[in-house]
Amino acid sequence: MDKESFDREKMKESFKEEIGFIPPGVMTGEVLGEDFQKIISDYHHIVWRDEVIPLKYKYLIAISSAVFGDHEARAKLELQKAIKYGATKEEIIEVLRQVVWLRGAPTLVKIAPILSFMDKLLKNKSKE
Repeated sequence: MDKESFDREKMKESFKEEIGFIPPGVMTGEVLGEDFQKIISDYHHIVWRDEVIPLKYKYLIAISSAVFGDHEARAKLELQKAIKYGATKEEIIEVLRQVVWLRGAPTLVKIAPILSFMDKLLKNKSKE
């Protein structure tokens, strides 16, 4: 793959501007080879485009997936992005209720830090 077809630094800057960080899968791709990194980067842009399903809803789905998979750090990251794209406290709570319904009452303990983080994010957002 030549330099013209894939500029790694431009790709990194694009992610930083777009979402504020470089996704771990894209960074891991760097170790696995430039061609692999380009595929992962391109796929990321396909999945996270704001088209058929608006980004707010995609991030709400991602919160659900992260909580269901017991990935608190990822749930918090997806929560930040959901709020950035317009998710309300009520929508986030509705998603978390659904996860508790599907996964069971022990999930209430798992979502406690996520709820606390959500309140902190929303409080900071209201100050802006």
